[in-house]
Amino acid sequence: MGLFQERENQMTATSREDIILYIVGGLIGVLGLLTGAAMLVNRIACGAWAAPSGVFDVFSFFGTGDASVFGQTTEGCAAPGGAIVTVWVITLILVVSGAIVGVIKYREYLESDGYFVKRLRERRGVAKRREVNKAMGHKAAVKVVGKVRPTLKEKPLPEKANIEFGYSEGIQSWIALEESIVFIGPPRSGKGVNILVKAIIDAPGPVITTSSRADNYAMTAAIRAKRGPVTLFDPQGLTGKPTTLKWSPITGCETARVANQRATSLVSAAGLSEDSSNSEWRPPAIGIMQALLHACALAGEGVDTLMKWGTSPAEAKDAVKILREHEEAGRAARGWATSLESEIESDPKMRTNKWFGVANAVGGLSVDNVRDVMNPKTKDEEFNIDEFIQKSGTLYIVGTKTGGSSAGPFLVAMMDAITERAREIAAKSEGNRLDPPMMLVLDEIANITKAWEGLVPLMADGGGVGICVMAVFQSMAQVRNSWGEQAASAIFDAATVKIQLGGASNTQDLEVLSTLAGQREVVRSSKTRQKDGSSVSDQLHEKKVFEVSELHRLPFGWAVVFFRNNRPMLMKLTPYWKSKYAEEINMTKKLYAQSLLDEGEEDSWEKHLGSMEDGEIVASEVVDTDEATGEVRQEPEAKTDDEQPSNEDSADKPSITMF
Repeated sequence: MGLFQERENQMTATSREDIILYIVGGLIGVLGLLTGAAMLVNRIACGAWAAPSGVFDVFSFFGTGDASVFGQTTEGCAAPGGAIVTVWVITLILVVSGAIVGVIKYREYLESDGYFVKRLRERRGVAKRREVNKAMGHKAAVKVVGKVRPTLKEKPLPEKANIEFGYSEGIQSWIALEESIVFIGPPRSGKGVNILVKAIIDAPGPVITTSSRADNYAMTAAIRAKRGPVTLFDPQGLTGKPTTLKWSPITGCETARVANQRATSLVSAAGLSEDSSNSEWRPPAIGIMQALLHACALAGEGVDTLMKWGTSPAEAKDAVKILREHEEAGRAARGWATSLESEIESDPKMRTNKWFGVANAVGGLSVDNVRDVMNPKTKDEEFNIDEFIQKSGTLYIVGTKTGGSSAGPFLVAMMDAITERAREIAAKSEGNRLDPPMMLVLDEIANITKAWEGLVPLMADGGGVGICVMAVFQSMAQVRNSWGEQAASAIFDAATVKIQLGGASNTQDLEVLSTLAGQREVVRSSKTRQKDGSSVSDQLHEKKVFEVSELHRLPFGWAVVFFRNNRPMLMKLTPYWKSKYAEEINMTKKLYAQSLLDEGEEDSWEKHLGSMEDGEIVASEVVDTDEATGEVRQEPEAKTDDEQPSNEDSADKPSITMF
């Protein structure tokens, strides 16, 4: 067998001869210990060393009680026998106690997370230091900067085009902002504190981040405000902050292409996706919705009218008149008026089914808070997508897909509008990509909307145009439930980086990752004993690199990373409290919590956000411990002025917008 073959087990000796050998060896060790203790007592009592004849003098002492068997000094001095016995008793008590404690501690270590990870890291099927360094190390991160940031004139530092992720085999690892990332971790597995918070803060360009809670907003908004305008979209009031977002789904729908895209987004997010059980009603629902949006835009109507038309086919007759008038003037899409009229006048039973998706899509507008958010009074009041992209803004989308105030379809429509505009800007930019790239940190996206169909193409080609997607799910079952079987598979397959945290319990999904990790060869040794001697045989066996149970047991703060076609990597994640921003994040969290408890503190929170406008973004530094020794690694040296990120991403003064 090869010299470096992994061995599954060590040979054990259980024969009578071996047991006798161990007993004899242990007895000689005890005799040696007692003899040494007697010599030490003799040295203390007589002031000089005496040389015994051997370790078996212990038996002579037990037989005669004469301590001189351990030797005498030149003056004839020997230690008192009672003193020797006392020291022996104390020594044996200490040795036995130490052995018991040692056995207990060793058994605890064998069952510890540290030993578990150590065994996983030693496996041949897991990426080692050289492979990690080549794929995700410092040089790889620097190399990709020129590609991801074609207009960057500064020194190509890793943080200009990458997100620091953690340590694997002692190598600081980076993920380039051209990758498509699927991040899977059950609730309370450390997704936010270990990855998402840092990803939001460190992204060099615009960020769209979703969540069903306020945590990410509370920890990162003030720091992101140093880079560009910060916007909160929380129509359900989950953050406890006032919602003043102004963006209309009707904006741009004067153009038939935009009206069709917007209608597709709204209807799909309302539950009529291509994989839904009622998918046959999807095309007519999109046709109706696009006509209503087109009519509203041409007539200058707002979402109040859209809601009225979307919930009542009879009221939608006004939309037919508007479309027909504008069609005659050459401003409306040809045939849309006739198509909408035929749907309104169709059989009532069929019409109800066709209108079902439309009514669901506009249902959120029945809630005042949502309707106000979607109804800007002036152009200046409306969310400016171009400004958001150009000034590296941050959009926090907080909500759930449950409850009467759910704004899921409109959240999806807005994200589609932003990403579609980003594609248009990228097509006209150097290298045909956004610079700096846009990052989508989609935490709990499956809990915010039923399905965002735009996620599938973004996962496939977003990285090529400067849109990096990090889709965060509790499990792939959650994805299948929202997107359907085929779309879920497409999302998973398109991900160039797949991250799995511990605690997952869906064995079928874990089996997929276990299969991706592959097999490893291990040597299984066996020893056979017979009367005429013994023989040892080695056999090669194939075992999985990761068993399903091992993926489930991954400790907090550790992840298995599948990066492109590399072998799986065991990654020690870097939590936010080891970053340069730790103190600032903790202060911001505290101030945010106080502002919720005391209305008087609300102004302090607003001032805190405002005070960050002129701040400077500095690359994250982490304080990490050596995985093998547990010692703290030396912190990186302070960056010189020419290494500090410039204000290229925030040439204009950032602003804070609460909505």
